Amino acid sequence: MKNIKKFDEFIEDQYYETIDELLQTVYTDEMLLEMANISQNSTGLDVIIWVQTNNTQSTGKHNLPQIKFQNNTATKIQINELIPISISDEPNILLKNNDLNKIKISQAQINAVKLWIVKNKEILIDYWEEKITTDELFQKLKK
Repeated sequence: MKNIKKFDEFIEDQYYETIDELLQTVYTDEMLLEMANISQNSTGLDVIIWVQTNNTQSTGKHNLPQIKFQNNTATKIQINELIPISISDEPNILLKNNDLNKIKISQAQINAVKLWIVKNKEILIDYWEEKITTDELFQKLKK
C-alpha cells in the first residue's frame, strides 16, 4: 500500500520553520536572475512581487506552486525580505507556525496579495509550469 500524505502533511513539508530561517536564505545572483520582480505599479499592490518557474536550477524544484512578496512596502528591491506564498484558490504564506508577528506588512496588505494571486492564478500557474514566457506573463497579469 502506498504511503499517502494528507494535504496538511504535504503542505507542512513546504513551510519554513520560522521567518528567521527563511531570511537566512542567501539569494545568489543566479537565483535572482531566475526570478522576475513585478513592481507595485504593475500589480497595484503595496509590495513587490517575485515570480519564478518551477525549473529554477539554483533552488531546485518546489512541490507547491509559489511566488514571493517583499516583506515591506519599499520601492527598492530588498532580496532578503522575500516571503513565499502559495499560488492557489486559498493562498497560504509558506512559513511553519505562520510566524506572522515578524511579517512587516499589514494583514490588509497580505489579503490584497492573496486576492491578486487568486485573480491571476491561472497566469501564475502557467508561468510556474513554463507554459508562457516572462513577457507573456507581464502582458496577461491583472491589477
